[in-house]
Amino acid sequence: MRNVAPLAMAIAVALAPGILFAQTTDDGKTLDAVVVTGSNIKRTDAEGPSPVQVIDRVQLEQSGKQTVADVLRSISANTGNAYNETYNNGWASGAAGIGLRGLSQKNTLVLLNGRRLANYGFPQGGLSDTFVNLNALPLVAVERIEVLKDGASAVYGSDAVAGVVNIITRQNASGLEIGADVGTSTEGGADQHHFTLVGGTGDLDTDRYNVLYSFEYFKRDRLDQDERDLTKSGIYTDLPGGRWNGWSAKGARLLGANGASIPLLDANGNCPEGTVLTASAPIDGRAGNTCAFNLAPYTTLIPGTERYQAYVAGTYRITDNVEAFGEALYSYIRGDSIFGSSPYFTLESGRFALNADTGLAEPVPAVLPANNPYNPFGVDTPIEYTFFNLGQSQKINTSRFYRVLGGVRGRTERWDWETGVFTSRSTERETVTAGFANRYGLAAALADGTYNLLDPSATPQSVLDSINLRTVRPAESELNGVDFKFSGNLFDLPAGSVGFAAGAEWRQEKLQSTNPWQIDAGLQIRPAIAEVDGKRDVSALYAEFNVPVATGLELQLAGRGDYYSDFGSAFSPKASLRWQPLDWLLVRAAASRGFRAPSLSENANSTNISYGAVVDPFDPDLPNSTQRPTFFTVGNSDLDPERTRSYNLGFVLSPLADTSVSVDYYRIKLDNLIGTNNTTAIVNRNDPADVIRDADGKLVAIYNRYQNLSELETSGFDVELSQRWHTASAGDFNLSSVYTHVLEYKRPATVGGPSVDYAGSNLGPALPRNKATTTLGWDIGDVSTSLTWYYTGGYDQRTVTGANVPRRVDAGNQFDLYFGYKGFEGWTLFAKVQNVFDEEPPYDPAGFAGLRVPYEITQYDLRGRYVTVGFDYRF
Repeated sequence: MRNVAPLAMAIAVALAPGILFAQTTDDGKTLDAVVVTGSNIKRTDAEGPSPVQVIDRVQLEQSGKQTVADVLRSISANTGNAYNETYNNGWASGAAGIGLRGLSQKNTLVLLNGRRLANYGFPQGGLSDTFVNLNALPLVAVERIEVLKDGASAVYGSDAVAGVVNIITRQNASGLEIGADVGTSTEGGADQHHFTLVGGTGDLDTDRYNVLYSFEYFKRDRLDQDERDLTKSGIYTDLPGGRWNGWSAKGARLLGANGASIPLLDANGNCPEGTVLTASAPIDGRAGNTCAFNLAPYTTLIPGTERYQAYVAGTYRITDNVEAFGEALYSYIRGDSIFGSSPYFTLESGRFALNADTGLAEPVPAVLPANNPYNPFGVDTPIEYTFFNLGQSQKINTSRFYRVLGGVRGRTERWDWETGVFTSRSTERETVTAGFANRYGLAAALADGTYNLLDPSATPQSVLDSINLRTVRPAESELNGVDFKFSGNLFDLPAGSVGFAAGAEWRQEKLQSTNPWQIDAGLQIRPAIAEVDGKRDVSALYAEFNVPVATGLELQLAGRGDYYSDFGSAFSPKASLRWQPLDWLLVRAAASRGFRAPSLSENANSTNISYGAVVDPFDPDLPNSTQRPTFFTVGNSDLDPERTRSYNLGFVLSPLADTSVSVDYYRIKLDNLIGTNNTTAIVNRNDPADVIRDADGKLVAIYNRYQNLSELETSGFDVELSQRWHTASAGDFNLSSVYTHVLEYKRPATVGGPSVDYAGSNLGPALPRNKATTTLGWDIGDVSTSLTWYYTGGYDQRTVTGANVPRRVDAGNQFDLYFGYKGFEGWTLFAKVQNVFDEEPPYDPAGFAGLRVPYEITQYDLRGRYVTVGFDYRF
């Protein structure tokens, strides 16, 4: 019964009046044939055999979103399993990706003007998810975004399993526009400043050339947990199942033989500076007291960022039928955040360092030596201690991205052709300014007592210098390519001309991510390791046919063969039908087979060491509590590619010139799924080969491996509405809504186990069944307004168990408002309010396992009501 309301909403949307098939413009002119994402054959019909959601320039400006990533993450097809820079304790800090259909970011292909981009240098998850960093793409240069919500490996090759996002820049621009805006939250914090410039010179028709240029600057301040009422105390005992989840009990304590907590106190009974004496049980379940501290002031909710982005595109008409084109994009991004899982270095059990000789991880004892002057027992004793005066683990991520492209295109009487060559690179540097410890310096300071555990400020600077480490983690991803394609009509049939397109591509992919030298030298305790060094060449041939079978009935066939130098070849076919029996009715269907090649990071012989949280039902002190072990993930050079089968069936109704309603069903099945076993399942199985515990039974480490799992299957449907009303006196109104319902998302929870439906739950990533974006706009005279409703459905809470823990996470609703005024010549003044009603994210106790916040960070953030005001001026 829980899905009745969203389904009713979808039915209401489908039955409501919502753009004709858009073969003519408002003034009755016939549209030129264009290439629509998902095919290389030009057509005049806006609606093809596959569903494509188009977000135009007006929607981009009125959305209130400041980045390409924010726009794409708000669409309904992005149901979950995608991350942005708020996930700052992950491997790809500072970046944002898109994962359509709840599949991984590596299953969605991102294009710029129809061509690929270099991936971000740091894969998400350490080795798994390679993806394009959407933050590197300047929104001011974007004309529209086309989202193909269907498999397209037959056209584009690998990665287009869940769909394709094609970001299309402005073309043939003239004049000069500048803009600026400022924004802040009404709760304070996360202030932002934004400046844009876009212009163009020359006209293709009269001057035979055009050059477009743009520049964008964006800066947003960091927002930490202590800046929000919900999170600043770190104590959630007022919430069902909540405890002192935002606190650490490991400020300064020893552990007794029975695991009881024994605080480290000075002669006056005081804890070290920065910690307070409190009971350990509300935090981690241990008996006794501890010197604890609140992590909220040291945990980032939204990282700070500063971006400089420039884009230039030019076209020169050599002859009436041949033109040269080129484009260059450069982006510099700097982000700062506090390392989400470890704001300061803490010595505790489960710490590792590399052995410099063998390259293998080995444990670092968390023991206070018997002869240490601060050890009251005279025997080696387990210790948990946070070293505040080593400095905060602040991460500074810098990214430099570019793509340069040049080519020639032309047309003959029957054919259009194009060839291009491009290079793209993303270079990353992650600097952790402090908060890491040198294993040898720390061991010496604990052995001779030169580090003052009771009064850390009294520790000599020379001792601190011998312990403290500052690291730099570099990475670089590179993509080089050349392509040639042509399209036109082969011959005529009674029902029309047979369209044809074919092409050839070659590209070279490189990815190199290396460790800080301190890790390889075996110095750093708790090293985060994701070392990759991969390179491959990819060649491809493809062809498409569009066959008019009968009046109103088209058959489209496509096929592509790809050859990869590191694993072999793959062939991807696709067949589509487009049937328009009536002017106001279109029926479409598609079936395809595709693939995703193992990423350069997945198929390497490499080991990833990471740290996170997992619920441990066998914890000896507090069963079903959250623990933070070391995660080992092992690569596999013998992986096969993922094989996919995709199906799409739908219809479009356009009973009136300003009305369009579409309903599309999709189904995607992946075989040979590349992934790792579910960490929760590994812990629940408690196999000593994979689950490592200390002498007391506390969880220390989990071993996982990349492999070809059995399969994943997901299905659902999209409903899209567009409706316009034109009035003589009250202006123009428009209503648009896009709704996605996930019917199923099945995959094995354990290797070789039965399929489990993850849809509508947080068994893995949170995957709400229902998501919708609805916008009502009104234009009258010089005034434009719009109200957008973002609906994210609730889901079953199945990660955290307990007597008082809620089993259901509520739905989330956010309303954004836009107001624009163009009454002054050349000027547009605007105001945008995101989250008008200042709604907090729905409570989800599973959020405590990530950044220790009571909500799901892949779906929501704690920005609150956010107000932006600004202007655009056109000279």
